This record gives sequence, C-alpha cells and structure tokens, in this order.
Amino acid sequence: MESAVLVLLLALPVLLFLAGRSGVRYRWTDDALVVQAGLRRARFPYAATHARLTAQPLGARLWGTQAPGTVTGRFALDRGAVHALATTARPAQALLLRRAGQLYYVTPDHPADHLHRFLPEHAE
Repeated sequence: MESAVLVLLLALPVLLFLAGRSGVRYRWTDDALVVQAGLRRARFPYAATHARLTAQPLGARLWGTQAPGTVTGRFALDRGAVHALATTARPAQALLLRRAGQLYYVTPDHPADHLHRFLPEHAE
C-alpha cells in the first residue's frame, strides 16, 4: 500500500506537467508555423512547406491520440494516411502541409487566412 502511494506521489508532478501541456497549439512566426502537441514540437518553414486547404475530415485513426483539443498520430485520409497535429478531426477547414515528403493535417484558426504564407502545392 505504501509503495502505491509513493508511486502516485512521484508521478503527480509528471502528470501535472503533461496536463498543462495538453492540446495542440499553433504559433505563426516570421518564417514558420510552429505546432506544439504535448511534448512534441513540429516546425513548418514557409519556404520549405507546400500547403493546400481541405474540408475533408480525418478518417479512421490508425494510431495516436484523439481527445478533446488533441488529435495526433496517423489517420486515414483519401486513399492514404496523414500525420495529424490537429485540435479536431472534423474542422470546417484544415491545412494539408507537405514537408520533406511527409503529409500533415493541421487545424489552426482561420487556415485560409494563412495559406499565402506557404509555397503553392505542387501536383502530386
């Protein structure tokens, strides 16, 4: 019994730290979109990232997390898969970002207002 209490006491600071970092947050800098998803941080430089808008919701979760404000991991999209760093799986609009051969699905507020920051999407 004492060991269970000790484990809980030791785990409490870690749990509080992680709870404070829950959700997905977007920050627009002068040269990149920075996405913070829990302990993970992804950077999408405007000059090296291609973007397009989509109204398509995410499909089935292949692996990852889906909780209020946090949708991360691999999800089905079209006939393939996408890495989600999103706040919701069913937004009105999302940005599909292609960087270094990887496709990401992000849901910042007003994605259409930020599309101009990225290079135009090339034909796939």
